[in-house]
Amino acid sequence: MNREIGRWRALANAGFALAILALAGFGMAQVASRQWRTQKTFRVHVDFASIGGLGVGQRVRIQGIDAGVVEAAEPPRAPGQPVHLVLRIDERLRPLVRADAVARIVTEGVVGSKVIEIAPGRPEAPPLPATGLIAAERPLEMNDLLQEARKSLARVDAVAAAAEQGLGEINLIAATIRKGEGSLGKFVQDEEAYQKLLALSSRGERTLHDVDENLAAMKRTWPLSRYFNDRSFFDRDRVLYHPGAERDSRVILESDLFEPGRAVLTTQGRGRLDGIAAWFKSVRRPSSEVVIAAFTDRDRDQELAQILTQEQADAVRKYLVEKHAIQSTGWFGSRKVAAVGFGGQVPSPLAAVAGDQPPRRIEIILFTPQT
Repeated sequence: MNREIGRWRALANAGFALAILALAGFGMAQVASRQWRTQKTFRVHVDFASIGGLGVGQRVRIQGIDAGVVEAAEPPRAPGQPVHLVLRIDERLRPLVRADAVARIVTEGVVGSKVIEIAPGRPEAPPLPATGLIAAERPLEMNDLLQEARKSLARVDAVAAAAEQGLGEINLIAATIRKGEGSLGKFVQDEEAYQKLLALSSRGERTLHDVDENLAAMKRTWPLSRYFNDRSFFDRDRVLYHPGAERDSRVILESDLFEPGRAVLTTQGRGRLDGIAAWFKSVRRPSSEVVIAAFTDRDRDQELAQILTQEQADAVRKYLVEKHAIQSTGWFGSRKVAAVGFGGQVPSPLAAVAGDQPPRRIEIILFTPQT
């Protein structure tokens, strides 16, 4: 038995089909737009010795502006030859790309995807030639930077050790001369020689102080600062001192987070940290900083207490960063997250408020600079 479809039902079916087609067309247009296939474009060519995992379809930016995509990547024809990239750029940005423009491969954020950043060049430079070939800057590899940093720190440590040894020897000689002991002490009896040795000793102490300041500066310099930040190499005496920032904190008992006497998070502890993570979503300022401080009893062995609290602070930091990305403040913003174990010691910035706090605790502090 045949059943005819009514007029209104037929119109409804036709309208539904047209809506599906319109939605599909809109999606195709968006995909085409993301691939820069519907805009008017021009091509730029660049040769890199290594592209570090960059692939076709990756973004191209000019002065931070989303400008196009990598259209093609041609492999070298022989060993030692460069990788040739073809970039499709928005035609409206052609006046910005001059003959002396330089392309470099950068990483978005800490572990983000690779993009190509083009430095346009000088305003008085001639336009890009017909070949469209621009210069390339060698990609900056993090492994190379870390290797150089290790070498530099090893050299600084050697200089500091030699300076400290020499300073001790100079002080010993000065004391011997002052007392008139030994052949040199008997030979040199005047006050002038003694004062010169003291001056030399003072200069040695200042040299050691300068070495310490240089090491501290290196720890705060990008990209070495990221290397030290991930390993919690912080100045424990200053990490809690932020006189120009508003301080907000959450305190959690050690027993609510960890297995007894260990730095292993329990299921209950992970749940508590999940609740803490929601707090960070309300503060997105890149200049804000987070300090995760761990404390324990004063009667514990101080060396063992220091090791335990540091590992507990590191465990909390790792969970909040890897599970909830609290170091991120947006698409391109980030903030420092420090994990510091204080053992049984209470630093001076917390001395005024630590009296009412339980000794075995984790304190998560958010510092927000005030304008």
